[in-house]
Amino acid sequence: MNVLASLPGLLDGRTLREVEPGIFSVLPSSAEGQKYDRRAEAYDQLIGNRWYNRIFWGTSPQQYRAFARDAVDSAGSGWVLDAGCGTLVFTASAYAAAPHTPVIALDQSLGMLRRARERLGEEMNAEPGHVVFLQADLRDLPFRPGGVSTVLSMGMLHLFDDLQPILSNLLQSLRPGGRLYLSSLVEGERFGDHYLRVLSRMGEVAALRTAAELETVVRQNVHGRLRFSRTGNMAYAECTLPNEGGEADAQAVQAPSSWRDLV
Repeated sequence: MNVLASLPGLLDGRTLREVEPGIFSVLPSSAEGQKYDRRAEAYDQLIGNRWYNRIFWGTSPQQYRAFARDAVDSAGSGWVLDAGCGTLVFTASAYAAAPHTPVIALDQSLGMLRRARERLGEEMNAEPGHVVFLQADLRDLPFRPGGVSTVLSMGMLHLFDDLQPILSNLLQSLRPGGRLYLSSLVEGERFGDHYLRVLSRMGEVAALRTAAELETVVRQNVHGRLRFSRTGNMAYAECTLPNEGGEADAQAVQAPSSWRDLV
């Protein structure tokens, strides 16, 4: 699969360059050093840990992986944009299982992208030829509107105070009838709230939101059929945008999701 040849078109003035084998960038070379570059290994060990997720957030890696599988399955043979892909700690298995679904694994950190590419290669025992690893800023996506079937952005919204431009950017990438899958840490009236407040004071996450506050922001910005839920301190949103006729696929948002009972 020659994914670069079919990559969604870039906005005028954006240039794709290969910064190292298999990893591309639309950012200037001066932006290559990011604070998360040196955190990839520690990120893997902590974020992927079952007990960390259960104790602090009341969730499980299995739930995250199943959520990602639902997102990938929704795209069929269309493009998936993984906006803020990190090291693919929860998504590699979904991408490995769908080699005919092209994916843009986008992150601002080259360190994260290196580990992501390595992980997916290990998962597949082959070169992940259906995935483009792209250094870019999800606050300033480089694609022309409407080129992506599904956007998946896991664990990113809680990093930003103002969600309107983030959501607008993600939605602009989607074709009519496209799907948006989001997850974010929120207050959950449990032990994890205390840890979230510590992270917020350290500047690692934005100001805390409740699930209801996050749902309100998402509904104000996402016009389509939306399902919203929370498990522990993790909130999930699944949205199907209206198609060209102005209707959303009701079946897409009413079908049972495989991840909901996994904690």
